[in-house]
Amino acid sequence: MNVEKAYMPEQPFFELSTESYFSQLAMSDGGLAQYYSFIVALDVDKHIVAVPDGTVDIVIQCSGNQPDGQVCGSVKKGRQVEFKPGILYFGARFFPGTADELLQCPLDQFTEQQIPLTDVHRSAEELVERISLAESFGDRIKLFESFYAQQIRKRSGVSTLVSYLIDKINRAHGDIRVGDLVEDTGYSVRYISGLFSRAVGISPKLYSRIVRFQRCFGLLRGHDALSYANLAQDNGYYDQAHFINEFREFSLCTPAQALGACA
Repeated sequence: MNVEKAYMPEQPFFELSTESYFSQLAMSDGGLAQYYSFIVALDVDKHIVAVPDGTVDIVIQCSGNQPDGQVCGSVKKGRQVEFKPGILYFGARFFPGTADELLQCPLDQFTEQQIPLTDVHRSAEELVERISLAESFGDRIKLFESFYAQQIRKRSGVSTLVSYLIDKINRAHGDIRVGDLVEDTGYSVRYISGLFSRAVGISPKLYSRIVRFQRCFGLLRGHDALSYANLAQDNGYYDQAHFINEFREFSLCTPAQALGACA
């Protein structure tokens, strides 16, 4: 599946709530979107809010007594996740619907789950060890990219429709109805939803809401003087209250509180 990059999945609180945060966009045209690294400070709450992003991350604990790797599926609502204070973490984030190239199973099996990477890929044990011993962020990226290139296999071609639907939703910035997708493709709601959920991990309706939320969060971070009412109107929310309620559902805070975290 060659997913258009009209949507970049983000975990803003991974950056806003940690120290020594680094990130780099993946340079290849494959399924990988972004690499990142961070440390949770010793003197802060070890819980960080994970927001829905519609995709899968592989997160590797690089320091501490025992290196560890986890496959983390998208959450459906904002959720506090626990990280160990003082520990260095390295992550690789995929574009929506592409992690199955590596994981070789339907992505709905990972939604709202954290599964040991070695349970999914036995050959990943060496990868986790080597990444934990690497001296730099750049070295960790090279190690992961080498592993990824060796492990992925050719796709079956069954998800051409899903690729089209993802692109359609991304280009609309999430402001699109499932009925529009049905009318556009000629397939039923049931067929589209089932195929999409297996390939992406969530329904197309929820994915659309997530893409819209992520766009609004990004706009707020870049322009903190934006009017909530205008933001709601421009992005397909019923009104300002609808926007704020959905923002709270996905981030566990109001837009004003999120912007406070940005300061």
